[in-house]
Amino acid sequence: MRTTRRRFGRFELDVEGLRLFRDGRRVKIQPQPLRMLLALTDRPGELVTRDELRTLIWGHATYVEFDQGLGYCARQIRLALADDAGHPIYVETIKGRGYRFVAPVIEEGPATQIAGAPQDHPVAHDADAASVPAIAPVSEPARLRARAVAITAAATVVAASVGIGLWTRLPTTRPIYTQVTNFTDAAVSPAVSPDGRTIAFIREAEPSYPIEGEVFVKRLPGSEAVQLTHDGFPKYGVTFSPDGSEITYTVATSRQWNTMAVSVLGGEPRLLLTNASGLRWLDPHRVLFSEFTSGIHMGLVTATDTRADLRRIYLPAHERGMAHEGSLSADRRWVLVVEMGPDGGWQPCRLVPFDGRSSGAPVGPPDSHCTSAAWSADGRVMYFAASTGLGSHIWRQRFPNGPAEQLTDGPQEEQGVALSADGRSLLTSVGSEVSELWIRNESGERLLSSEGFAQGPSYSSDGGTLYYMLGDVATGRPSELWAFDVNSGKGRPIVQGFLMRSYDVSEDGRTIVFSARAGDGRSELWLASADHSFAPQRLSSSGSDSPFFGSAGRIVFRATDGKANYLFEMDSDGSHRRKVRAEPIIELMGRSRDRRWVVSMVPAKAGPPVATVLVPLEHGDEQRVCPALCSVKWSPSGDRFFLQPVQDFARGDALVFPLAGHEASPVLPAAGVVSVAEGASLAGASVVHLGAARNRAVPGPSAETFVYTKTVAHRNLFWISLR
Repeated sequence: MRTTRRRFGRFELDVEGLRLFRDGRRVKIQPQPLRMLLALTDRPGELVTRDELRTLIWGHATYVEFDQGLGYCARQIRLALADDAGHPIYVETIKGRGYRFVAPVIEEGPATQIAGAPQDHPVAHDADAASVPAIAPVSEPARLRARAVAITAAATVVAASVGIGLWTRLPTTRPIYTQVTNFTDAAVSPAVSPDGRTIAFIREAEPSYPIEGEVFVKRLPGSEAVQLTHDGFPKYGVTFSPDGSEITYTVATSRQWNTMAVSVLGGEPRLLLTNASGLRWLDPHRVLFSEFTSGIHMGLVTATDTRADLRRIYLPAHERGMAHEGSLSADRRWVLVVEMGPDGGWQPCRLVPFDGRSSGAPVGPPDSHCTSAAWSADGRVMYFAASTGLGSHIWRQRFPNGPAEQLTDGPQEEQGVALSADGRSLLTSVGSEVSELWIRNESGERLLSSEGFAQGPSYSSDGGTLYYMLGDVATGRPSELWAFDVNSGKGRPIVQGFLMRSYDVSEDGRTIVFSARAGDGRSELWLASADHSFAPQRLSSSGSDSPFFGSAGRIVFRATDGKANYLFEMDSDGSHRRKVRAEPIIELMGRSRDRRWVVSMVPAKAGPPVATVLVPLEHGDEQRVCPALCSVKWSPSGDRFFLQPVQDFARGDALVFPLAGHEASPVLPAAGVVSVAEGASLAGASVVHLGAARNRAVPGPSAETFVYTKTVAHRNLFWISLR
């Protein structure tokens, strides 16, 4: 009898469709952990070695990040099965050798449908999207046998309503990669010239968005890359002009995001359009680009290259939404939009009509973070660089209603999508990154944590404990909260099992409030105990995030109300919610040492699109800190105040002010501080150079002590064959 289902405990594994159910309800888990689970349940009670799993999950390709990728898969399986690594019911770790599935497995034959299993859900449509072609339900990849070395995913053979062509199946072997650059750091944001003979990209100094780096150009096949820009500003959206003579790109400053143009032969860049980003050429005189409307609300428009005849195409409904860039189809009827949502995180890509008659619908892999999109030359296929929880990979989807299919796999990630002139391959950035935790004091700098992906360090009030989130190199998403004892040098996890996004620790160090990503992608608020004296308690599942402990034990957080985000607070049990600030906020970025003030980024009425303010939680007036984005932090004891305007992030200079008594901040100009140079003359101010710590530095218990994260990326450009 051919096995189609496997049962163990309360779980059921659909072998054909590679889906997991618990009590008849679908369990969200990514393809790679599912393939590992399939391999383990193939041989229950037996050891499946690490080398075997590497071959079964990733094929014969060799990756230096394999250990982290396998460890991530094991953790995701345990999360899905509610299993405990210390006392396993299902998956046992054989240290240094592999894994064993220890629960009984019952194999069953074909059935028409698993009892109680929901049907695959269709892509959600907006209420006004009636004119968008129906987007078919997104199916899982077809049967993935664990003993197979490579992935075979059958495409659904359905005639398209617009008469497009079809492919029959994905390649039966791993995609063929051809390396184009060979840097020791990172080459990202690839673009290909119209004739296919030249590529452009940004050489990244450190992972960020916009990208901190400079634009390079390289003639193919083997010439040296040439640096074209030297301004030090963050950038993104590299593309070629229609005749291939110029490269255009977005430059992000503290006041505006503008599109610049530079000759492929070099020379001084010129300003093409102000308040224009992610620009793409439609013909020699018309362009597609994004612009800020208010605050950081960003919409997609089209106009001439002098901004004449401007027409709106798509504006996200939420005021925090940002449509960063768009890609127009060959028939000039549809646009693929890359956007951020209400929480500032990447959303699934969106397909919208070019005439702007509706807001379209999400496309690509569901519940994904889509960061790049492109069309095939004939407009029949959509390509995406998107993360569904196990790193960013390349996906494709037949327009308009084919299934989303994953093209690339493995521990290394792919970012950016640019199609070759002949349509037979795509150019993408392939590699990985790790975020390390460092400390700097009077003795110099030293590494504290080199495993996984460290983020969000903070000190306890006495400076004796350092907290940080630790994730996995395969995704860059924090999933555990660690406490590091500064004196002993030992660390331990205190909250596990969540895709944690941000956190705060109570004054006595016993309680943690944090936000975590739920299975549907929304943010939830949770309360946990540092000593595990009570189980984590969910406080909110309505998309709230960025929580902090305020005064009197109340919890301050950001939440959406209507089409904007606001500052709220509630009791520690989730009751008595109320707005703290009547006007909207964009981000909630920190709180004062005495927990009476919070730092917020808010829409600005003039000048730069945003301002940074201190909002009182009890009484008093708001105080503007900067007339743009800036970093605001306090020392653990509250005796020092740190301020760093955005224009000083790259240099790593910051202002430090001493605080006395119950002061939460120094006396600052009513308009705020524009730069370190300007603020250096203020009473009590001194300038500190943070070096590699830059804008990530968190003040420690002494004036010389800082802790910070350092993200190291190694990425190069590769051609990936599509044939």
